[in-house]
Amino acid sequence: MTYYDPRARNPATSRRPLNRRDDEWIRDLLGRLQICRISTLWQGEDGEAFPFINPTSFVYRPETHDLIYHSNLAGRLRANTENSQRTTFEASEMGRFLPSNDPLEFSVQYRSVMAFGVSRLLEGEEARRALYTLCAHIFPDVRPGTEMQPISDEQLGRTSVYSLAIERWSGKENWAEQADQTLDWSALPDHLLKPPA
Repeated sequence: MTYYDPRARNPATSRRPLNRRDDEWIRDLLGRLQICRISTLWQGEDGEAFPFINPTSFVYRPETHDLIYHSNLAGRLRANTENSQRTTFEASEMGRFLPSNDPLEFSVQYRSVMAFGVSRLLEGEEARRALYTLCAHIFPDVRPGTEMQPISDEQLGRTSVYSLAIERWSGKENWAEQADQTLDWSALPDHLLKPPA
């Protein structure tokens, strides 16, 4: 029985309303995070699909509401993007694992963003500006033309720079001090319930 169809239900909507966060929260988290996972798909004419996840650095550009990342000139990420521009993005911040006396309530502290959209390959000056923005996000004190040499045409020709235009996104947070516990079993001792930080 099919209970979920992303064409009928927005995949950016969390099933736990209490964990959902608003657009301002999402923008703030994306402004702090630097590492993400990019999910792409290569699908052959016969319908066989080969999903791929690539961890990489990124920057969110609020003025254009897109995500910038890059990869090698050739490889699975580029091939998948050329095959199907549909892309999923995930970035997160993790805290402590949270134990419970109920095995289904083990949890973890997290803040995360999921984004869905279409990726395209950037070229020329657009790619150069995007790479400068990415460098400034990761290394704000390393400036082109001062601490870092300017990006040359030859260097641009050795990389693939992408823009993921965000169509939908969602933010979730669970930063509870402890996981839910059951009254049907003995309570966890304090040294397990609240391990040292």
